Amino acid sequence: MKTRYLVRFLGDSAYMDSDLELIDVIQQAILNKQVKTNSTKYIFDHIDPKKHTKLAKWKSSDHSRSLASHHLKNSLRAAYIKSLYEATTNYFQDVLKASAQNILNVDQLVGEHSMNFTNKELLSLGSFEKIIEKISLSIFRQLENERSTKSLIEKMHKKLGLSINEHTISSALPYLEIRHLLVHSQGVADKEFSKSFPSLKAKENKPIRLSYDLIDNARKCITDLIVEFDNQLIEKNLVKREDLQP
Repeated sequence: MKTRYLVRFLGDSAYMDSDLELIDVIQQAILNKQVKTNSTKYIFDHIDPKKHTKLAKWKSSDHSRSLASHHLKNSLRAAYIKSLYEATTNYFQDVLKASAQNILNVDQLVGEHSMNFTNKELLSLGSFEKIIEKISLSIFRQLENERSTKSLIEKMHKKLGLSINEHTISSALPYLEIRHLLVHSQGVADKEFSKSFPSLKAKENKPIRLSYDLIDNARKCITDLIVEFDNQLIEKNLVKREDLQP
């Protein structure tokens, strides 16, 4: 049994996995010289110089084709890390809202957070469920604005009254943090990141190498984190039965 929110997370991940497999297939075809014949002067067959103006300028050579596929692979891997982070935060937001609408203690939900809504805003929502949804979203946005992924995860599992294994959190954390580097510093590791996550062997002021092993570990560790959240949500009856799927 799992929540429908985990099902959505796994579904999104599966589509992203397919993208990574597709670029691997394309790259292998390029490296094995299976995407270029003598029928064109361009880097690949089927290039329309009016439509594909950038590719039409590339020199037609095995080296150019290898560079093009390598760049595309790295771009997709970076997008994969960003998408994993987005899917994770979407999951957290969804389960916080679902738990708040079920049996989550109000004091536990609000905690140290504060928010101000006018009477007009609250009345315009029309139902208690909509009010809880607005409050839980506001709280989640405050957690996100702290700009600390570790704090976000820890406060999420405390608000929900869970006991997520510290090893599960620490295993997923570096891969979620990579997303911030990709967004804010073009994937270049800073001193704090290199020192905090020595197992990744990231070099200060150098781009993080998005290797197959790194992407595979990111997928596994982040999924393990979400699955553990989900198992404990169900175990503690924090979500309604209609939010569950076989």
